[in-house]
Amino acid sequence: MQEIRQVAAAIDLRVRQLEAQGIKGPAIADHMFGCMAGLQRIYDTASDETLIDLSRRYPGFHHYATLMEALSEKNQAMMEAGTHPHGDLPVLPEPIKLSLEKLLASAAELERGYQSAVDSGRFADHINELTGLKHRWADDLQSVVRLFQSSDVPLRSQALVQQVLKTMAERINRLGQG
Repeated sequence: MQEIRQVAAAIDLRVRQLEAQGIKGPAIADHMFGCMAGLQRIYDTASDETLIDLSRRYPGFHHYATLMEALSEKNQAMMEAGTHPHGDLPVLPEPIKLSLEKLLASAAELERGYQSAVDSGRFADHINELTGLKHRWADDLQSVVRLFQSSDVPLRSQALVQQVLKTMAERINRLGQG
């Protein structure tokens, strides 16, 4: 239960950070790819009562969960209609999928950390810790890239993932500049 609350609180914080920057609506999802696995874990393990409680305690979590539910329904409708732009792409192999999920989650944590340091007005106090996390994330990023390159994942899938990771890395680099 404690882990669920921590994930919900982290999602809530990141949504509030993004909204404070003027990022609203579906654009929030673009900045929170790394939180999807945590949200799914909550859905998979939490009771309805727990979800209601989390939604009350963490409005940003509720907003993100509602947004992701709407996007999921839209995705499903496009898949059923045959109009999804990526509907023909195969599911990623499990080892690659797990490595990518871990990378996205650590990127979300890093972005949240940088933004919290900026928001606190004490960025310099956190720079060493955040720089270490950033270097580990960059190493993990290179490992995932090599994993994709050595796989038989279609090039179109690789290009899509590369674009997401490139955008994420650019955001992390901008945040890292304080």
